[in-house]
Amino acid sequence: MPDFIERMEQNLFDAQLARLARLTGTQPHADFLREMFALVRKQYAEELRRRGIRLQPLDGARLDEVVSYVFYYHRFHTAHLPPETVKKLEEDERYRAVLVRDVAVYIVINEHLNVEKRSVTSSYSPEIAAYNMACSYSLFVLGTFCGEDRRMLGIGNLFKKALVTAKSVAALLAAGNSCDAVILWRHLHELECVLIVLNTNKDEMFFDYVRHMEFFDLEHNPDAEAVQARLSEECKKYGIKERNAYINYGWLVRLEGFCEGYGKEYRLNFKDGLQKVAGQTARHAAYASASKILHPSAWIVAIREDKFYKFTVFELFRSLVNLVTQIKTYVTRYRGNSVRQGECDAYLRTIGGYLNMIARNNKVIASKP
Repeated sequence: MPDFIERMEQNLFDAQLARLARLTGTQPHADFLREMFALVRKQYAEELRRRGIRLQPLDGARLDEVVSYVFYYHRFHTAHLPPETVKKLEEDERYRAVLVRDVAVYIVINEHLNVEKRSVTSSYSPEIAAYNMACSYSLFVLGTFCGEDRRMLGIGNLFKKALVTAKSVAALLAAGNSCDAVILWRHLHELECVLIVLNTNKDEMFFDYVRHMEFFDLEHNPDAEAVQARLSEECKKYGIKERNAYINYGWLVRLEGFCEGYGKEYRLNFKDGLQKVAGQTARHAAYASASKILHPSAWIVAIREDKFYKFTVFELFRSLVNLVTQIKTYVTRYRGNSVRQGECDAYLRTIGGYLNMIARNNKVIASKP
């Protein structure tokens, strides 16, 4: 009969495997993974001894981490294969031996020889946790909408992409990669502007935007000749001489007043086009700063890491406020398509509190030297 420690480890293994199955949407072969897990733990200890690595008590890789290494290694090599082939691999002694050896080495190198970058924050720190909370709550509510309305589904997917990107920005900050976080925020800001324009204009604007996407992949389009002809016709119709500019931002010509102001108030670019019609011109200085470090330059070494961190947390907040404002409009309009209408009502009442929490955290950040 297994002792208490063995039972606890079995329970932890089962819980982590269930979590990974839920995260990946796959049903793993539990018995095989349990066997590999036991062998990897032995090989892991042997690999530590071979490399002369002595760990302090409780410094070893956590049980859930070992389960994850085994799970994802096997998934990487087998997820694309038919079940009968996977079964043969799981019975193949060579595959099993390589799995055990590779995973043990991965764990030792990544967990004990890895030199991690120091970060001014952490995923557990209040400002990062608050950003994740606001994004996760918004994603949960957006996940309650279903139906056949193409605009609702399309804009909903764009909101989800933006929120996942916002969480990725926060994750980069937590890991100490503030410079990379600035670059990813730049992408988020562009998507934020797209959503503001699509969500605040007539419904047909969304479908114009979708139709315009045909111009982006002409090389692999089976109707490339016809699409090229349409592109030429539209450039001629709107008096656009810059073909690439039209491909990137030409969908904006469908906006009321854009053509009348083209060449004067508006241009087919980000600054005087998309960003301006989205009402975000005041933030172009921040966008321009982020653009300067998109390619390696002296900025990357001349500016302290904490400056990038502060820049990003403040700009991320502005982006999130804009996104939430648009999501509230979306939720109000499509509430009847949600399978949890009560959650929609609660979101409209409470999401402001999450944003206030972030604002309070940012005041603390601003007060630090």
